[in-house]
Amino acid sequence: ILGFALPAKAEIFRAKFGSSKLTIFGDSTIHKWKVETKVIGGYLSVDAAALGEPGTVAAKGKVIVPVRQLKSGKKRMDEVMHAAMNEKKHKLIDFTLAGLNVKSVKGGVANCTSNGSIKINGKTKPLTMNITIASKGDQLAVTGSALLKMTDFGITPPAPKLPTGNIVTKDEVNISFEWVVAKAK
Repeated sequence: ILGFALPAKAEIFRAKFGSSKLTIFGDSTIHKWKVETKVIGGYLSVDAAALGEPGTVAAKGKVIVPVRQLKSGKKRMDEVMHAAMNEKKHKLIDFTLAGLNVKSVKGGVANCTSNGSIKINGKTKPLTMNITIASKGDQLAVTGSALLKMTDFGITPPAPKLPTGNIVTKDEVNISFEWVVAKAK
């Protein structure tokens, strides 16, 4: 009887710095581009054992990425991007997880749908995306990607001027990530 009365035991997992990576892929009239960061903070609260079988899993979490840490390897491109994202006023990209649905599990990897919201440039939008969660000892590796439009977040796609004309950046970007979290001790 007690088994039915006790809720699932949520565990807290905290971001493991240096093990994660977020990449934003985009395109322009000149070339395809990408920016990356390994600075991804936040936490995930979930019953890791519940990720072992299909169904709805109570989970919450927050993923935080400092805009200033997004780097292309080209100083001028970084300056244009940070200005377009209004970094001085809105310093963080913030994803809030509201729930998970495990669709299938194979080889210890849970294929899930995550539900939540993302805040970029001070604008919050709902975001549902497919992710995988792999358990590695006391760590979880969460991977996924999402297509977003800059204009949905009040960001005008950059169009820097060159002597030969303007570079026009396409509105749609693909955010891809591997976020590693470790059980809090």
